[in-house]
Amino acid sequence: MGEKHLDIGTLSALSSQMGRERWRVVSDAAQVVASYLACHPCVEAVHYPGLKADPDFPRAANELVGGFGPRVAYRVAGEWHLWEADERDAREQVMELERALGASLAR
Repeated sequence: MGEKHLDIGTLSALSSQMGRERWRVVSDAAQVVASYLACHPCVEAVHYPGLKADPDFPRAANELVGGFGPRVAYRVAGEWHLWEADERDAREQVMELERALGASLAR
C-alpha cells in the first residue's frame, strides 16, 4: 500500500483542491466506510486518520479541517487495498465494498 496516499500533508493538499463542501461529503462517507471495515471479520487492519485507533489520528485531528479525507486503506488476506470514497451515499459505498470483499474472498 502506498502510505503516501494517506500522508497528512498529501491529504491536506487534496482538501484544498477539492473544496470545503466536497471534502466534507467524501470525508463523511470515508468515515462510515472505515468504521465498517474496522468491524468486518475478514479485514485484518484499517488505516484511516479519522479512526481514533489510527496512529495518525492526533496529528490529523489538529491539521485537517472539515474531515479526514476520502482515502481508506485496508488489509484483507495480507494484501493492502485503497478505497477512495466519493459523493455517493455512504451506505451504497459500503454495500459496493461488501460485494467486492465477498468476491475477493471467494477466489
